[in-house]
Amino acid sequence: MTSPQETLQNLAKIGKLKAEPPDQAEFDGLLRSARNRLPDAQNPGLNPESRFSLAYDAAHSLALAALRWHGYRSENR
Repeated sequence: MTSPQETLQNLAKIGKLKAEPPDQAEFDGLLRSARNRLPDAQNPGLNPESRFSLAYDAAHSLALAALRWHGYRSENR
């Protein structure tokens, strides 16, 4: 079975990810972005499309933060 780290390394080998040293400031910014969007995504006063978009953007920020934490960046921005 392939470990998560091996999976990331394999994605870097085929050019889907780029290995890059982690950046704490970028990681913190991505987390802050997600934390700001999640409460708004729960606001019943917004239309469902807006709430979905906010939740999706928060999830995307968290996924990018996880990649950056492990020293990778997506090549498909």
